[in-house]
Order: sequence, then structure tokens, then C-alpha cells
Amino acid sequence: MAFKGLFIGIDRYSSPEINWLSCARRDAVALHALFTDSLGGETALLADGDATAAGISAHFDRLAASDSDDVVVICFSGHGTETHELVTHDTDPYDLATTTIPLTTLGEWCARIPARRLLIVLDCCFSGGMGAKALQLEGFPRDIQSVEGKLNQISGQGRVILTASGPTERAWESPRLGHGFLTLHLLEALQGPQEINEGCRIGVLRLLDYVARRVVDAAGQIRREQHPSVRGTFDGEFTWPVLVPGPVYSAAFPDRGRPVAAANIASLAAFGFPEAVIAAWAGDIPNLNPLQLDAINEYGILRGEHVVASAPTSSGKTMLGELAAIRGALDRRRALFLMPLKALVNDKLRQFQRVYGPFGIRTIEATGETDDITPLLRGRYDIALLTYEKFAAIALTNPYILEQVGTMVIDEVQMIADESRGANLEFILTLLRMKRRDGLEPQLIAFSAVIGDTHGLERWLGGRLLRRTERPVPLDEASFATTGTFGT
Repeated sequence: MAFKGLFIGIDRYSSPEINWLSCARRDAVALHALFTDSLGGETALLADGDATAAGISAHFDRLAASDSDDVVVICFSGHGTETHELVTHDTDPYDLATTTIPLTTLGEWCARIPARRLLIVLDCCFSGGMGAKALQLEGFPRDIQSVEGKLNQISGQGRVILTASGPTERAWESPRLGHGFLTLHLLEALQGPQEINEGCRIGVLRLLDYVARRVVDAAGQIRREQHPSVRGTFDGEFTWPVLVPGPVYSAAFPDRGRPVAAANIASLAAFGFPEAVIAAWAGDIPNLNPLQLDAINEYGILRGEHVVASAPTSSGKTMLGELAAIRGALDRRRALFLMPLKALVNDKLRQFQRVYGPFGIRTIEATGETDDITPLLRGRYDIALLTYEKFAAIALTNPYILEQVGTMVIDEVQMIADESRGANLEFILTLLRMKRRDGLEPQLIAFSAVIGDTHGLERWLGGRLLRRTERPVPLDEASFATTGTFGT
């Protein structure tokens, strides 16, 4: 008997008409790493551009050469359509019939796999909505009986299929946690939680039932409906070992080992930052200062913690936001930077495109009435730069955009006390707090150059205050005389 696995995760799509996801690629990477570390065997990972219709079909052809005693696991995380197809990287939304993988085709491919035990996990949905793993197109009727029948045809004796949601429900993903709900709890269950831990091995059907219950509870906590289903049976009791993360998992998620940053900026490699990105930073800041070190090691800005940083101008506060945003972008968690002035947005746009563009990190802006906000609405970005007013207007008319976001950086948060513009910022912060009731809680990093009493702002935002009074760049006061001379 041998283990064989195929893990597919797609966040980015070739068609500009298809919304980007945040967590599908991480879902596939994590499951691939966990199974590979624990069970070995033959495993394959198809992510983003590799997960084309032809590429997926070719890997199913390889699985068709399995032996009858093999165990095969196939996991898909990405968009599903309202007409019951799996969306591949190269799907054409105007030609779904020939550029997607219909459930009927998936069933035919699975029928060719002779393995006596086959598990299929579909972390996608067949309903609409941004923030969920669905491709929503107009004019396609939903056929609930059809999708149920197709799923039942795939499952059966020796073939079990775990679906993320019902035929009219969404399959939610959490940008902050970095996984879809189904995959998040599947990863937990595979590692033997106390509720189902039977020693060194776990009953697979019991594990899947546990995952389904956990997803229902998690969705209920954010006032959502998501009911996974388990179809099919295995012949006899089927167990496998408790899975343990190993070197493949550690290489894929280095930040989960709680590394520690040092003054040398090269130490950021332990957090999963690529060497090329670190080299780009080193040209401007060869060393991390005490403010930045405390923010990383003590305040958890790279672990998703909320922080209000109050420090003088030129103390390195903005770098805190960049660190969190880029770390998130590497994990497909989007970031929003909110700034008080268009000039600041334009300046940051030029900087971010110059520094991070070469690494495939896409930065966009939205500041005025004439901006094309389509990429923002479809989630086709890594970092978005907006003024307070623009974000407030977009959030009111398109509230789902907060479902895309993993990190929010708010510059000049002391503007909340400004008579003319403070109301907009206060509305934004209040909206963020209210959205937490729905389970939407992006990491919040706020900066202030004003040194003084914050009047509990950090507690109101659910974060911690990181305060520094030392000024790395000296501030010299002087005056110009009418004669043109300059003196202190």
C-alpha cells in the first residue's frame, strides 16, 4: 500500500474578470506539507498558474495508474461556479463549459482511479458572493438537485467526498487566519485534537464528521450558514496516523515557529521574507531600530496583533506597516493603507511599485472620483492605498471589501481629533470594530507622531500601545533673520 496525494489551490486567475482569493493556495500548501511530512508517498502540489485544466487532468492521469491497495487523497481549494464546476487558473468566465472542470468530469476522472480508498476534499462553493470561494456570474440558474446528484455519483463505496458547504451556501475563508474554514479545521483534525484522538491513529470518517461540526460552529460564530457534508463510505474501519508537521511544513510556514528578529535586517529571513526583499530593504535600513524590534518580537506585528504605535517623525513607524503588509502579501493576505492626503498616497504608490513591484506584489490606489476601483472590488491586488474619505465611501457602498483584507494600516491616526476630518476616521474605526461581530477582524496597525495621552484609543481598538519618545533624527530649532542669516 502506498499513499498518493494531489493538492490544488488557486488564488490568482489569468482572467481579469475573476476575483482573487486569499487563502486557497495556502490551503493546498499546508495540506500538501502535512501529508508529505507524515505519510511520504507520491504527492503533488498545483498552485495558481500550475493549476490549469490541462495540468490538473494530467495529474489525474497519473493517479489512474495507482494500485488497488493505495490510499489517494485529492484536495481542491478555489472558486466553484453556480453551475457546479471547479474553476481552474485558465478558466474563461465566458466559456465555462470548456474551460472548467464540471463535477461530472471530476466523477469520471475519479472513477478511473483504482485505489480502494479515495478521499476527495472540495473547499469551494457553488453560490455567489465576494469573500467566499465562488465565481458569481449573472444569468446562470442554480440546480440544487443537479449538484446533489453529481456529488453522489462521485462518492460511494471506497470513495468519500467532503464538501465545504451546501449547494446554495458559501464556503468562507478567513484572511486573518490564512485558510478557508473547511481546510483550517481539517488541518486541526489531522493533527489529532483531544476530541477525536484515539492514540497514534485516527478513524478517517470520524475525523471528517468532526471537521463538519467544527465548520458549522465557526460559521455560526460570525452569523453565517455553512454546512459541510460527507458522502460515501469506506470498507471496514479506515484509520491513518496522527499527522505531525515536519521539515516540508516548516519550510512552507517558517513564521509559525515563533522566530526572533535581531538588529541585523537579515534576521527577517527567519520570518519567511525572501532574500531579495530583504536586500531591497537593506539599501535604506541596514538595521532594525529598537521600535521595530519591539514591534516584531514583543508586540507581534508579524503574528497579526493589533498595535497603535506612537513615536516621533522619522522613527521608522511606517516600516512597521510595510513589514506586516508584505508578510501578509507573501501569504496572500491583502493590506489596505489609509492616509489623510492624496499626496501621501501618490508618494507611497511610487515607492511601493518601485520596491515591491519586481517581486510580483501588486499595489493600487484609490483617492478620487475618477479612479477605477474595479481591481479593488475584485480583490485583484496585494496592497491598496486610499485616503480616509475614499475608503469610507467605498466601504459604505461595497461593504464586502473588508472580507478580502488581512491587514489595515492607518497613518496619522491622531487626525481623529481634527474638527474637519476626524469624523471620517472615527467612522472608519467604528466600522472596523462593528465588523468584528461578523467575524471580520483584519489586523489593525495605527500610527501617530503625536506624543501624549492616547486616551485609551489602543484599548478601544483592541490593541496595545507601543510608545517611543526618542527621536532618531535630531530636530534642530532655528530662525531666519531678515538679513538672510540662519541661527539657532
